[in-house]
Amino acid sequence: MLTPKEKKQLTRYEEDLAMPKWKYILFYGLAFGILMVIITSLTDVFFNEITVSKIFRKRLWINLATVPFAGFFYGLLMRWLMVKQYRKLKDKESLP
Repeated sequence: MLTPKEKKQLTRYEEDLAMPKWKYILFYGLAFGILMVIITSLTDVFFNEITVSKIFRKRLWINLATVPFAGFFYGLLMRWLMVKQYRKLKDKESLP
């Protein structure tokens, strides 16, 4: 028997799993990657006292080259964890 919170979570998982795998990874992974580029650039400016021009000359290109890979793996990991949790909830739902 599922609680109301688990039922809501199950419907959310079903909606997200209806999305193709590549689209899910692209959507969530790309959002993570863009957020990480912004955060790392801002922390470099404010905390490491690196000038904005140096970030655009050197570090931004490195971030733009490496962060999409991190975003891809993040999206892949989130999809895998969601499928695992979905199966767990489905098994719990089928129990009497």
